[in-house]
Amino acid sequence: MFAIVSKADGFPVSRQVGGGTPDMIVTWTSDAKAKSFLAGKGIETDYQVVPLTEDSLNKMAKALGRAADAIAFDAYPEK
Repeated sequence: MFAIVSKADGFPVSRQVGGGTPDMIVTWTSDAKAKSFLAGKGIETDYQVVPLTEDSLNKMAKALGRAADAIAFDAYPEK
């Protein structure tokens, strides 16, 4: 699994769900699909694709201001 984070601050691409629950980090099943998303939006210079590892999760948690165990994920719909 892969996520996309801001190069400037490490904040991950996420989506807000109703009811005041925390943002869910959007994930992609492959590096290529995540990079295709970036290219399609024209934002490759500002964001980077990262594999979901313990290290990357800890960095995203820090950027989000919460514990890594509290992070929720949402798969990007693929065609």
